[in-house]
Amino acid sequence: MRKAKVLTLLLSMALIMGLVLTGCGGAESNESTGNTNSTNENTGNAVAADISKKVELNMYLIGSPAKDYDMVLAEVNKKLEKDLNATVKVNWVGWADFGTQYPLLLASGEPIDLIYASTWTNFYSNARKGAFLAIEDLAKQYAPKSLAQITPDAYKQTEVDGHLYAMPAQFYQYGDMGYIVRGDLMDKYGLKTIENLDDYGKYLDAVVKNDSALDPSGQISSSGGLESYYANANGFYNILATQYSPFMVSMDDASAKIFNLYEADGISDYYKKMKEWGDKNYWSKSILSNKDDKMFENGKAASNLHNQDSWKGAYMKHPDWDVRFFPNSKYTYKTSAMQDGMAIPASAANPERALMFLELLRTDQSYYNLLTYGIEGKHYEITADNKLKALDLDGFAPEGYCSWGFKSPEFYKEPVDSPPNIDEVRKQLADRALDNPYALFTPDFEPVKNEMAAVNNVVQQYALPLNYGYIKDPEEGLKTLVDKIKNAGSDKIMAEMQKQLDAFLAANK
Repeated sequence: MRKAKVLTLLLSMALIMGLVLTGCGGAESNESTGNTNSTNENTGNAVAADISKKVELNMYLIGSPAKDYDMVLAEVNKKLEKDLNATVKVNWVGWADFGTQYPLLLASGEPIDLIYASTWTNFYSNARKGAFLAIEDLAKQYAPKSLAQITPDAYKQTEVDGHLYAMPAQFYQYGDMGYIVRGDLMDKYGLKTIENLDDYGKYLDAVVKNDSALDPSGQISSSGGLESYYANANGFYNILATQYSPFMVSMDDASAKIFNLYEADGISDYYKKMKEWGDKNYWSKSILSNKDDKMFENGKAASNLHNQDSWKGAYMKHPDWDVRFFPNSKYTYKTSAMQDGMAIPASAANPERALMFLELLRTDQSYYNLLTYGIEGKHYEITADNKLKALDLDGFAPEGYCSWGFKSPEFYKEPVDSPPNIDEVRKQLADRALDNPYALFTPDFEPVKNEMAAVNNVVQQYALPLNYGYIKDPEEGLKTLVDKIKNAGSDKIMAEMQKQLDAFLAANK
């Protein structure tokens, strides 16, 4: 694979550390912003919309709201009622529950006008199932500026079977899910760095021995353990980009052969290590029922497994902790267009007004600032050098509440209280970057949808306990997992996905 060239210019650009999940996750950030003024051949001119009937838009986001979120939303609704004769109600899908609640929500038929969508919420498979409206025609009329912002490569990545099912946030980064730890504790323990999984284990061990009141890892029920960290550290790539998928390709394998992670060399040793870590209480015995996703920021946990946004937010809130971020993955990649976006579910009662609201969030800085930074003068102020100074992190932390789906490179403000080594971390991530040959690969799961559902259930039932060391004999547990995966149809899935991947690569030489 060819290592991406890192331009000095990129290091001076605003990079929001991000999902999901980045991830989110949740949510991620931007290294190269793209051209927000670029036009797309699919755009058109806005037409007059009938807004004579007042409506309440129903919007779902991932995470949990700020203490002052209702106050901020009231300000949004004052403006929105005047501009669109509408208000918006924001509902939340918690981090601990999104893996199960999100698909149930889309299948429920509840009238939902806008919803956060991402690769890590299984955007592509949900789109093919009919969960979202195709918006390419509606957007020409009701969100033409937003449509024009989508660069051709982002449009191609978002498109599913010839239709546009979401508005991608035109934000990119070289991202990684890494180790977020307290620097003050590292100094106390005499630890200098975290270069790999074993180094992280040393930190967890020191917490257990020296600060037993703290939860060492801060993981919650939806974390999934360290399995993805193990895979990413070895250069493995989740080719299907779905939650609970064990199907990978190695970025060091030019043949692009799909394999099952649970049959990979070394995975047995990894699960033995997780058994040892679980026995040493590196995480709670009740982790699979833990839904407290704020353990780290509230001082209950010594670390967090998440992305650069979470690191930056934690540092700003607790500068006395000297919160540090250590990248995990062997390689990083420019995030896909659908790392963050907003979609209109097929059940939407007001799709036109929803698109008009999304247009305002993406192109009107006053709307964007409210749901991203809070109320000016109360939650933030803009400095003379056009940076953001947070005034009340408890009331409303910048970029903390799923504004990632409409994140704007044009409106982004760099916080003045960001970690002092943020540029150094950005360079670390950029130096590990590869051109991703699979960025545009969007598999069609329809031929194996039943098998995919069965595998998903097996992973949750048999892999998660292995990840947390719940299984007395991890070798036997792994054999059971592999047998169950095969019985669920893993061979059929890999054969079908390999066929699609080979066709994609042949067409994109």
